[in-house]
Amino acid sequence: MLPCRFTGPGIVTWIRRKDRQLLTVGRGTHAIDTRFVVVSNSPDWNLLIKNVKHDDAGLYECQIQTEPVQQRFIRLSITEAYSLIPGGPDLHVKQGSSLRLECQLMASTEAPSFIFWYREGRMINYDDEPGVRVEATKNGSILVVDKVKRSHGANYTCSPSNAKPAYIMIHVIEEEEKPAAMHGGDRRNATSKASTNITLIFLTFLGLRISNRLYSRQASVT
Repeated sequence: MLPCRFTGPGIVTWIRRKDRQLLTVGRGTHAIDTRFVVVSNSPDWNLLIKNVKHDDAGLYECQIQTEPVQQRFIRLSITEAYSLIPGGPDLHVKQGSSLRLECQLMASTEAPSFIFWYREGRMINYDDEPGVRVEATKNGSILVVDKVKRSHGANYTCSPSNAKPAYIMIHVIEEEEKPAAMHGGDRRNATSKASTNITLIFLTFLGLRISNRLYSRQASVT
């Protein structure tokens, strides 16, 4: 919406300066492109541009046919909105843990009509998959997976209606198959083996000492 205000009487026109295109005259649209519409509520004669494109950027002139002609100039800059998924482009998640992906809208001037989530190209917003849900936020959308499975490892996309989509690749890390109790058993076995080894070393040492004494006695007798 480009603002324009004139307090005096007269016909108001809007002109796109870069190509001298006459867009509106009074309350009617003059251009073939019907995206340009005057929103009139005297003394305001604002220009509404629907479905803004990159080519719409530039200088616009609002004027009223008086003596002398009164003019207002407004420069329109176009910023392309985009989305962002923090943690990307790759995220490693342990199997059995929870997953929370947030789609944030950046440089957006208005709320989107919708934000769709996709897994490998399949929309999942309306799927009845247990433990998977989509929640709307003030500035985007959140995808929640309560308990991650191996099948959840895939490429995810969030696609807002008014911004460029964002992507993230989820890699699922499998849990160790060996339970904790078995690790405890290994430690006990290791302790038992260590005790046995120490006993064998002591007995070997004792046997050597006895052999040395016997050898010394035999030598004395000789």
